[in-house]
Amino acid sequence: FGTFKQEGMKVIAFSLFFALFALSSAYDSENDFSTVTCGSSIKLKNRASGFRLHSHDVKWGSGSGQQSVTSTGSKDDPNSLWVVHAKHGDPMCPRGTPVKCGDTIRLMHSATRANLHSHLFRSPLSQQQEVSAFGVEGEGDTGDNWIVDCLNAQPGSNWDRKSAIRFRHADTRKYLHTHASHKFDRGNCGFTCPIIGQQEVTAFGQKNDDNVWAVAEGIIFPSLK
Repeated sequence: FGTFKQEGMKVIAFSLFFALFALSSAYDSENDFSTVTCGSSIKLKNRASGFRLHSHDVKWGSGSGQQSVTSTGSKDDPNSLWVVHAKHGDPMCPRGTPVKCGDTIRLMHSATRANLHSHLFRSPLSQQQEVSAFGVEGEGDTGDNWIVDCLNAQPGSNWDRKSAIRFRHADTRKYLHTHASHKFDRGNCGFTCPIIGQQEVTAFGQKNDDNVWAVAEGIIFPSLK
């Protein structure tokens, strides 16, 4: 019985190795991972400041009182991961489905499962349009919808993970934005503020380098062919 069990384990191990080898070979091409796809978990880096889009379970003390969204200079913080989903009201987007330039999507915060959101509240520092995280388990409203504007690609082409992009808020038509001059410190946030050193994130009406982003790190699911 012991010999049979060992041989059986060898067969299972060999079969698993073969399956993993076949899977890794199928996705060995760089092109399979170049496109941002539904289900991918990504960090977004701002072109101008180098800060990454960030959130954690800290509520705004003004405006909507919803979960705060900021940008952080740390590249290793897991609270900067966002999962790509279909827009609010659409059926679930299958994992690995390519996201196209011009598509409307949601970005769900990986740790708290609230969606990147904007609405007609004022932001705490610059008094621009507030950005927050909203919803429960990814369920929110149309204020969670963002249009992927690719800077160097035509609408309908795949969102390349190395490309510069803007996120245009579908409801208000303003752009996801962060600026180095709007940073939280003890003077504007208090001595026990949990977001000291982070930058304010807002929705801003004009295009400039402060609302240009790119994928910096993350887990990209290979594109379905």
